[in-house]
Amino acid sequence: MNLSRKLGDMKLSKVTFQATTKDRDPTRAKESPGSLASRGIPIVNSQQDDKTQKSANTKQSQPPISLKGLLTAQRITRELKNRAALRRKTRARTQHRRSVIIINEQAPDTSANPSQKFPHTQAKELIDDFLETKLRDVIYDPDLCAHLTKDLCEDIKRMVRRLTPPRYKLICNMAIGSKSQEDVIVTSQCLWDSHSDNVTSCSYENRTLFCVVLVYTVYFE
Repeated sequence: MNLSRKLGDMKLSKVTFQATTKDRDPTRAKESPGSLASRGIPIVNSQQDDKTQKSANTKQSQPPISLKGLLTAQRITRELKNRAALRRKTRARTQHRRSVIIINEQAPDTSANPSQKFPHTQAKELIDDFLETKLRDVIYDPDLCAHLTKDLCEDIKRMVRRLTPPRYKLICNMAIGSKSQEDVIVTSQCLWDSHSDNVTSCSYENRTLFCVVLVYTVYFE
């Protein structure tokens, strides 16, 4: 529709428009890049720009791989492999070894080697029965247990003396404590002749206390 009118000193410009989209030329809907370039309009490719920006961000986010770190990783891997191989060889050698059974252990010349040794098993049974009889109904009291420890040690030494062979010395050590939430570990270390000397350890506990007894038997020539 073309309108061209003259009203006074004002002239209306020529206006061209389309009433519907059916008559629109499809070739004019999208201009070619060549026509845009000839008209001086810059061509922007959004997809290529997005890909370029993503690749740049990816390159920046990747940490650089150093030669020193690579060599260190290779060295650690090689050491782990060597350790695993050595462990397998050691296990294979141990499996092929036969256990040595000592039929008659020979005591050294410096050992006392008594003809009759201390009866460890019998002494332990006697001490266990003795502690149960004496401490079954005892309620823990610091002053009472201090005196009770001395008396029970003397009783145990006299009782074990009946089973002890000649030339053996007895040493009795007893500890009585309160049975509460804490745990107690009693340890002992001695320097002696394992072919002649020995130790017997016993323990007992009731509702309020615990008792640990160690009886050392040392042979004297």
